[in-house]
Amino acid sequence: MAEPALPDKVVALDRALDAARIRHAFGGALALAYYAEPRATIDVDVNVFVPPAQFSKVAAALRTLDVAGDVDQATVDREGQCRLWWNATPVDLFFAYDPVHRAMERSSRRVPFGDVEIPILSGEHLLVFKALFARPKDWIDIEQVVVTHPAIGRSEILQWLRRLAGPDDSRTQRLEEIMRTLLGPAPD
Repeated sequence: MAEPALPDKVVALDRALDAARIRHAFGGALALAYYAEPRATIDVDVNVFVPPAQFSKVAAALRTLDVAGDVDQATVDREGQCRLWWNATPVDLFFAYDPVHRAMERSSRRVPFGDVEIPILSGEHLLVFKALFARPKDWIDIEQVVVTHPAIGRSEILQWLRRLAGPDDSRTQRLEEIMRTLLGPAPD
């Protein structure tokens, strides 16, 4: 049997998590495609809105698709995330352990994806976590989203980033500067 294409894997992941009644939303490059110019990706980022203690439930739901990995509960408890594999495709799971995750769940939205709809993160929460990861590609993504969606919830993004990283953190300062440069001064 041929390896499913990445879009088919996304749909199957969504269905498996729905069947297990695990609330979730896709992030990463997949969500980015709904807010800016799409870019290629080989992985699937999934925010699961359950605590790390429910890793075994999530893993069991994904095992039905042959998604697996050498991950133990202690690692998930400590890091709040893990990487599983569907053959050569990384499936990165991000668990809920902070109030920001509840806000992410509430603001996620369903979007068309082929013949179905899938849940994705809001643009605001996508940018918060891109700033926290702070990889070179994340800063490019952030600039694209800000330019494409100038009405994005700037105060929401900065509120969460200041809370999670701190107001003096270099990532917070860099995001504030990007927004000032591309959008002008923050409204009062």
